[in-house]
Amino acid sequence: MDTKHVHFEGLDHPIALDGASKIAATMSTILTAWPHHMEPARSDNEPFVTIRPAPRERWEVVCADAPESPRIWNEVNALCDVVAEMAWERLRSDPRLLCLHTAAVDFGGRLVVFPNARRAGKSTLAIALARLGLPIYTDDFLPIQVDDVTRECVGIANGILPRLRLPVPEGFSNAFDEWVANNKGPSNRQYKYLADLPIAPWGAQLPLGAIVVLDRRDVPTRPELAAISHEEALAGLITQNFARTRHSGAILRSIDLISRHLPIYRLSYNSAEEAAEHLSSHPKLSALPVARIADTMQNARQAPLDLLERGAADFLRDKNYVQTPGVTQTKAGEDRFLADQDGIGIFRLNPMSSAIWGLLEEPTELDEIIEILAAAFPDVARDQILTDCDRLMRELAKAQLIIPLEEDVVAQ
Repeated sequence: MDTKHVHFEGLDHPIALDGASKIAATMSTILTAWPHHMEPARSDNEPFVTIRPAPRERWEVVCADAPESPRIWNEVNALCDVVAEMAWERLRSDPRLLCLHTAAVDFGGRLVVFPNARRAGKSTLAIALARLGLPIYTDDFLPIQVDDVTRECVGIANGILPRLRLPVPEGFSNAFDEWVANNKGPSNRQYKYLADLPIAPWGAQLPLGAIVVLDRRDVPTRPELAAISHEEALAGLITQNFARTRHSGAILRSIDLISRHLPIYRLSYNSAEEAAEHLSSHPKLSALPVARIADTMQNARQAPLDLLERGAADFLRDKNYVQTPGVTQTKAGEDRFLADQDGIGIFRLNPMSSAIWGLLEEPTELDEIIEILAAAFPDVARDQILTDCDRLMRELAKAQLIIPLEEDVVAQ
């Protein structure tokens, strides 16, 4: 087959079109503002994903990290799959970046981000805002970096058309429905990429200005924007991050700072069209601040990804355990978040788990922890305390957040 490589700016490796040149025009339409070019395949630069024809006018998508598991799609879904892989390749190509599953829209020179949540409608809301003239930086994934000079936390546009899930949700105006139907963007029965909207070009940067958590209701609800706390937003932002090559301590500190230095709101709404009208001229989303991260809070280390395959550490019940040095931690309300020293994961502890974690500042064994909690909570069955403590200690040991002390160390 005739193989071509498509090279996109900012990606170390190309996309291979293996006898799949027919799909190139649709790819270029969807990625209209992401600079790219096509050339004959070269053996010195392996593709991160390959597209080739499949039976019944479908397409096979093969990822370099899972060549044994090709996926078969129609044209639009194949390109949806490829766009998702491009997000991962963007991070592999520049491990300094954070990346959030979020929509991001330009409100007067500041990015307002709408973190992903199931059925919240971030893409639909971003599209409705763009229809009103507000430029979209992304409707799905937003690379984030800290400016080397200003220390401002900025989002980077990806140059991809926004994608609407079909059919259009109920509650939109006839004019919106007709606009979608007449839009010439690529589509199938499930999705439609919408053209002729203000899309920021790939690489454009704007400071983050606000976080809006979406609360879409199933019943008619008048749009309302209300302030919420850093604690309410932190957990959601952490779960939306997918910069797996970045050290988790850096992720935790960066997201903690972003959420502390930006206004955070919850948008309650039912109709994205009404919500867009409500937000487009909302006074709270004008003259927004900028999140800045000090040098001392940066951690440029990359996570050693080979440790992802490491074996779980055995928990030794008769040993004294202590917190592992180098653990990064932050509190959000009554919960606590930990990042292990190797930078592999971020862990959330509830108030009870946090209390046990606090005891482990000094060498402590499981039976001692059980005795302390049994005395503190006499109404809780001892068997339940034992089960919960044993499970938590095993999880902490597996994550290498706690380590056992040798007998000679304990004796000191």
